[in-house]
Amino acid sequence: MKRFTFTLAALVAAVLVQTMDASDAQAQVSSSSFSTGGVARSSASGTGNVRLSARAAASNGGYANARMTGSGRNGGRATGNAIAASNGGVAIARGRSVANGWNARSNSNAIAASNYGVAIANDRARAYGNASANSMSGAFTTGGVSIANGSATARGYFGGRAVANNRAISAVDYGVGVANGSANSTAVFGGYAESNSGAYSVGVGGYRRSGASANSGAMFGGRSYSNAYHYGW
Repeated sequence: MKRFTFTLAALVAAVLVQTMDASDAQAQVSSSSFSTGGVARSSASGTGNVRLSARAAASNGGYANARMTGSGRNGGRATGNAIAASNGGVAIARGRSVANGWNARSNSNAIAASNYGVAIANDRARAYGNASANSMSGAFTTGGVSIANGSATARGYFGGRAVANNRAISAVDYGVGVANGSANSTAVFGGYAESNSGAYSVGVGGYRRSGASANSGAMFGGRSYSNAYHYGW
């Protein structure tokens, strides 16, 4: 939003540029916390072939909380980022990524930024078998309340390929905005299934709510494709 101050923008940029390199390129886990007068918490954990990152920053009061939990087993991969920045407000970002199977891939991103308001982002991505799942949730606010919830689940069995993508964004100035998005995809026996969903709640003042859900399924070599989008202005 245009009313975002330079202080908050600089705060978010500072959180993004703080990177930590791990010795193992296949397993990177980094966590950063920054606070000058506020409370900042950061947590990141991983299992197996996983790359994780969690950032939290709070300046001159406020509360920021970033958490990321990932698990990649049996050759599966799980990647994710949770970033929360607050300047006099509350910013909470939660992300979870799970991958399992011989070539499962999962990615989850949750970003919350608040300027004298409340921003909450919850995100989850899960991939099983020969599947790929991506999900991103972002909540931005200036003096209001923004909540974004997103999830993506992909299941591909016996050579099947399932792709699920989701994006939920809520950005409301001096109002309340809620965005819920989910994408679910299932493919069996070489089938191909893809689901894409997006939910956007953007505006100034008032109460704005958006929701989108996309589901697709293909079995025994079939092909399925699904899209769902909702814009709440």
